[in-house]
Amino acid sequence: MMKFPYSLFAGIIFLLPLPCGAQMAPLDPVPTGEMVDLGGRRIHLNCVGTGSPTIVIESGGGSFAVEWTLVQRAVATRYRICAYDRAGYAWSEGGAVDEGIEQTVDDLHLLLQKGRIRTPVVVVCQSLGCIYARAYQRRFPEQVAGFVFVDGSHDEGISLVLHGTRTPISLLSHEDLPQAYEEYRRSLPPLKAGGASAAPFDRLPPDIQTTRHWAFMKMLDEIGWLPNSAVAAESWREEFAALRSQRLSEPHPLGDLPLVVLERSKNPDPVWHTQQVQLAALSSRGQLIRAENSGHMIHLERPDLVAEAIHRVVSQLREKH
Repeated sequence: MMKFPYSLFAGIIFLLPLPCGAQMAPLDPVPTGEMVDLGGRRIHLNCVGTGSPTIVIESGGGSFAVEWTLVQRAVATRYRICAYDRAGYAWSEGGAVDEGIEQTVDDLHLLLQKGRIRTPVVVVCQSLGCIYARAYQRRFPEQVAGFVFVDGSHDEGISLVLHGTRTPISLLSHEDLPQAYEEYRRSLPPLKAGGASAAPFDRLPPDIQTTRHWAFMKMLDEIGWLPNSAVAAESWREEFAALRSQRLSEPHPLGDLPLVVLERSKNPDPVWHTQQVQLAALSSRGQLIRAENSGHMIHLERPDLVAEAIHRVVSQLREKH
């Protein structure tokens, strides 16, 4: 089975079943922002505010653009900040391998062009989204000016059990992965969702709570557990391995790229903490900040800290240039 030090599906509440008789809304909510055509397939993008550089958000696994409403409102007075939904999430239309690394990176690359988002951008990522964000920077380093990691996943943070031994997916071979993934797939429990106002989503405005719950129910039906196919799992294995090699290649593989790493204070884990320290060390200017009074969903529980981290990174950029 696969082990997650903290749930990639940040929006899943396992202890709160749906209320008896609850049903999905008969009509989909109206998209916020715009639907951007990538060439036969549309992706949901919501940008607010003005200013440069543009801030681009990469959500965690099982999370959505609307969850960043509080951060966007806090930041839009200073900068343009854009949140989007990956393929298959919320209003975004699915592709061939939803949540695969290659498709996600290609989609974001096209989205920045089609959505008229000037690069380089500052990327804010949460949980699994930080793997996608690092993958994007690895391919297009000139398009990323800085990072904010919000309790981000590490390249050794997801593991599979093979022959009774738990091994990070980044250390599995191509030949070993099918057996390990099949064992993981067989062991998956059913996904369950809490109510629309379950914590920490109760911090969102009521209409946004309803929209997020609609998006989550849709994800349960159409995507399910991640990775949701052997093809997606192989995509992860290759990228996690590449990012691990990048991290170990030199003391600061990102050079002096402005980087702030926010780490949760609730439910502390020594392995997770060590991994956050290593993520901060990707850059010689990396800073690790403890998010007091917050769990994994720092952008919901402490949006002020995320906004402050964004401003810190932009200030470093302006000093640098």
